[in-house]
Amino acid sequence: MRLLALTATAVLLMGAGKPETVDYRLGVAADGKLDVELRFRGEPDGETQLIIPQRLASGLAVSGAQLTAPATLRHRPGAKIAIRYRSPSSPNGVAALGESLFAAPSGLEGAAATFRWSRLPKGWATATDLEHGAMGRALTVAAVRQSVIVAGPDLHVAQRTLSNGVLRAALRGRDATMAEQLADAAVPVIVAHRAYFGDGAGPVLVVRTPAADQPLNRGDAVALPVAGISDRGLQRAIASAYVRAWVPERLGRMEEAPSSARRLADGIAGLAAERSLLRSGLLTPDSAVGQLAEADTARDPGSRALILALKWDEDIRRKTGGKADLDDVILRMRDHYQQFPPGQGPDVVTGLVSAAWVVAQIDLRPDIARYADGGAVIPLPEQMFDGCLDARVTVTPGFDAGFDHAASQASKVVKGVRRRGPAWNSGLRDGMRIESLKLTPGDMTREIELIVRPARGGRARTIRFWPYGDVDVETRRLQLAHGLAGEALAACGRKIAGL
Repeated sequence: MRLLALTATAVLLMGAGKPETVDYRLGVAADGKLDVELRFRGEPDGETQLIIPQRLASGLAVSGAQLTAPATLRHRPGAKIAIRYRSPSSPNGVAALGESLFAAPSGLEGAAATFRWSRLPKGWATATDLEHGAMGRALTVAAVRQSVIVAGPDLHVAQRTLSNGVLRAALRGRDATMAEQLADAAVPVIVAHRAYFGDGAGPVLVVRTPAADQPLNRGDAVALPVAGISDRGLQRAIASAYVRAWVPERLGRMEEAPSSARRLADGIAGLAAERSLLRSGLLTPDSAVGQLAEADTARDPGSRALILALKWDEDIRRKTGGKADLDDVILRMRDHYQQFPPGQGPDVVTGLVSAAWVVAQIDLRPDIARYADGGAVIPLPEQMFDGCLDARVTVTPGFDAGFDHAASQASKVVKGVRRRGPAWNSGLRDGMRIESLKLTPGDMTREIELIVRPARGGRARTIRFWPYGDVDVETRRLQLAHGLAGEALAACGRKIAGL
């Protein structure tokens, strides 16, 4: 209803009047709690629904409307409304994510927003992507809800100038050089990412904060945990989170998307992150293939999505004779999505299916149903990227100890020996007493060895056997083709990077 009213107003008045905005203020009280205020106009029908933040604590005050239910405001049509409340925080500093802190009028996620700090303790520094509104970036209500906010007396902020914007890196602590190191690590990643997609400008913020328990994309910001990321893995964490922010903003809607759609988007983002690092020299071909191999064996939903994106990349390359790959599909998605008003383009899966058909006449829907939704094993050609990447499948007997080794180890008595199995055929029997057991579950490279005595006593004996089962197991290993070195290795890296 609000959108219809705004559209009618725009058409009839030809832009007269100030565009509707939601204005936010944030301050820190003496006790460390956060004072939040937002101002906006209510719905034309006199009823506005609120999106309530997780950290709304106390002191909720409303002017211009009546709060008749936990999230319902009643008011005059189009009334000016102000909401104030307090949110818990530490007196030593602020570490928060926007969705846990800021309320918003429902249905206005795409509306323009403003932000400014109000009261702050003396000597405190601040860093938030909400400050990007003052740096030329258009701010929306959705961006406010997706923001990251840090502040404190020991917050250090390092700034770097990019060719198309400004990068800030922020973290709290005693050592200001840590912020400088974070900025130095982030700059080449952001530059590589923007070069990879051929777009992207404006400010970007990278923070390490206890509000993030894993690398998070926050629109114009990347929020990283304070601990748990090695110096070696820092650039990969930044790249992964930053690309994941790019996907929903540029490629397709993600609101209310099913988990499988979000995983597909993560797979596309994961492959794009690898490629941008490869192209910039921040990642070697060996390291990139190692990451792909790790994802292929991990089998978690995110890793499977990355391998599915790799499959599609190869499918597109082969279908088009090397003239296109998944990069072209991504760019097609971006160009098509930008033709729509913000938030009104196709969802990410619809955009992906459409772009793949336009670029390569490949229908991805069966793959999505079979592999993304159905969980089937994702096939890969034995050779990819013109033969420089192998996906070799080996067939070996499955691991089979032939007895219940866990229960036997716990009781020091052999249990669960299966007739005609490898343990039985080697002479192991239920009831034997175990003096020692050497066994690693799943390890087919060494024999199982036991020292046992008969159940009624007697001389100890050693029993050894290979844990080969009757059922064969297929194992796939992604690796660079044998013997690649020098220019051949560099050329393979360029192919994997999509060049």
